Amino acid sequence: MAENSLFFLKQNEYFAEGTLFELCDSDTISLPDGGDGEAVSIDRGSLLPCPEFAENVPPGQCPVTVTSFPDGDLSGVIVDVTLHYQVIELPFAVEIDQILSVTVTDRVHGWQADRYESASVEGKYRLHIGHLRPGFYEALFELPNRVPLRLTFIKFFPKQFTDRYSEIAQSTQILSGRTDSPEIPVPLKAIKSHHRGDAFSDELLNYALKLATEWGENYGKPIKELILRLFPELSDEEIASLTKLSRDAEYYIYDLATQELDGKINENEIIPLAVEKFSWLDAYNAARLANIGMFYARK
Repeated sequence: MAENSLFFLKQNEYFAEGTLFELCDSDTISLPDGGDGEAVSIDRGSLLPCPEFAENVPPGQCPVTVTSFPDGDLSGVIVDVTLHYQVIELPFAVEIDQILSVTVTDRVHGWQADRYESASVEGKYRLHIGHLRPGFYEALFELPNRVPLRLTFIKFFPKQFTDRYSEIAQSTQILSGRTDSPEIPVPLKAIKSHHRGDAFSDELLNYALKLATEWGENYGKPIKELILRLFPELSDEEIASLTKLSRDAEYYIYDLATQELDGKINENEIIPLAVEKFSWLDAYNAARLANIGMFYARK
């Protein structure tokens, strides 16, 4: 039985390069929705495998696109998003005053993701989807004495996850054909060359932090071997200093996450407090470690 895996899309005719989806990993891979509600096949060469993420994906932050509403007015469909909910608002004709049920199906896994029973309709219906994970969905509206209405929509991965496409694509390109070495994570931003004795740039500090805290085959390993491949001028003392600074930042953020769980601070204070203490910390690492810290704190 085929398993599901995460894939980035390379250049293709359906979605922007770097779009991330969970798909059924089989000999023939298809997108359940090509942007118009209909399934399409996609060449495996157009896909870049993506490792599993250590942190949780916040479903309420996933961008939403409605792709089809065949028997309704698609132009009148509204995606209403706030900090507290995600809702698809659908217009209904005057003669429709009741919905018997709404069944939401996850089109990748083939299972029922949600179901709502009888509801009255006064010109519109609001379908709550904030709790649904990223994926392809179909909503079927059962109506009294009428053909059911079908709505399709996609919930995309948040930007902080899709932004990793360039990093993974570059590291894959650099290491193509190499089987004797672990993968080298490539910096998201260009880092100027480091000369022994120079002060550490913010970019180098963040790259060292990423190496020290990454998951996968390099998890828990010293950063020396990896960082020297891109920055051979670093001395042992400098690498030790980078490692210490990375661990200090990592454990400080994890401690803030524990304080958040204990009610001492709010979740939205974690990143500002971390950046206040470590001014070189970038948004990517701050958000990533905050999510990991909250995951650990709740285990």
